[in-house]
Amino acid sequence: MKIIYDTDGTTTDFNAFIEKVALPYFKKKYGMEVVNPKALEAEDILDMHNFFIKESGNSIEALNKQKKALDKFWIGPNFVKFSLLSRFRPGVRKHINQNRKDGNDVEIHTSRAKTCNKNFIGFIARTFTILQYAVNGVPLSPKNFYFYKNDEEKVRGIISAKPDLVFDDKPSIIKTLSEEKIKTICVKGKHNDEVANSENVEIIKSFDEKTIEKAKNNLIGIKNLKLYDRINKSDRFFQKLKVFRPIIMHKFNPIILHEENMASSENEVGIYAPNHRSTLDPMVITAILVKNIHWAALKRFFDGRDSIFANSKNSLLCRITANSFKKMHYFPIERKCDNEEANNFVSIKDMNNFLKLKQTIGIFSEGTTRRPDGEDFGTFDSSFLLLAKRNGTIVRPVTSLWAKKEKLKNKVIVNFGEPFYVEKDMPIDDAMNKFRKIQIESLKENREHLKMLVEESAQKKLIKR
Repeated sequence: MKIIYDTDGTTTDFNAFIEKVALPYFKKKYGMEVVNPKALEAEDILDMHNFFIKESGNSIEALNKQKKALDKFWIGPNFVKFSLLSRFRPGVRKHINQNRKDGNDVEIHTSRAKTCNKNFIGFIARTFTILQYAVNGVPLSPKNFYFYKNDEEKVRGIISAKPDLVFDDKPSIIKTLSEEKIKTICVKGKHNDEVANSENVEIIKSFDEKTIEKAKNNLIGIKNLKLYDRINKSDRFFQKLKVFRPIIMHKFNPIILHEENMASSENEVGIYAPNHRSTLDPMVITAILVKNIHWAALKRFFDGRDSIFANSKNSLLCRITANSFKKMHYFPIERKCDNEEANNFVSIKDMNNFLKLKQTIGIFSEGTTRRPDGEDFGTFDSSFLLLAKRNGTIVRPVTSLWAKKEKLKNKVIVNFGEPFYVEKDMPIDDAMNKFRKIQIESLKENREHLKMLVEESAQKKLIKR
């Protein structure tokens, strides 16, 4: 689950700082009085532009004077006092750290204008913002921070990040995010009275644990929060398994064709749909992608009756397979040939729910590594295409060819075919024909590449002789 936090007015009480520090400063130095008490920024509360117009009689000169006045206030001790020394709202530290502990991705998106300056002041502003979180007991890596010149850029950045939940306080930002159907928790302040609870917005007055839990339940739903918990557990276990990636890549040394088709972005949801040549297919494909793919797998693997290690029935290998699949929250599937009463409705519904929560799944639609004699492929089940069509999810065909007889250093060739969407008006049969065509062409390319590898290996052996 990706959660994005704003800083000024959200994790910090910006209203209080402006009232206690900024307003007295501008009153004492310039004689400014409060004009718009429910505004957020000092310049709006004090209506600085009109104040300087009355003084200078010129709008452009008034804007310049306003900028100088604000720079005098913010560039110096007051910025240090606010960005480094001011405390977070009660409960923020515990809340964010608990989210990180639970496996949620935490990002900070802030439109502090000075942080975008490409000079020493910008460097200091960015550094102090990062340090502010560390000083408040929330140590985050610089890669967790996103800085913007203004709110318009910030909103675009948040939308492109595809978060599951956002904490913010500005009405204009919350309105736009709500229109984009991004679930947002609004932290109450005197400047956002017009914000109201809705399908995509919940208002909180504090970071009290029960208050936030209630808001999340209303926005996301208890069922989806339980799914997110499963996803987080799966992601944490996947992070541990990544230690084996170098071993897998060295052992099988896969040839990868068309890497450009692997994924267009980290946040993209997809259904990986490989052919099935070996029980090791999901292990190798996952190692190549370095991505937690939630695979559908035969129920016998979950029951400890089989293992992915060349279908070895060794009890230890079977237990390792079963425990790993369960911890990764894979989807158990039964075939009619194994159980006449097989019903995969629960698993298919589970896959559908995972896709709705922007998770990537993988389905070996052949259902077996066995194929009819003389055939390149078995029968592809169309369920993955139906899921893709229902959720508007991209399909990523993958075609593997194992070099078992050739005794090459490269044990497998993995070809990432051209991805496609199953459009709403596309019949499933047409989508299947498109998928099969990609598989056929990719397998042909794999064989040509394997032939080339065999010839190169033979030439090297001749040279050695």
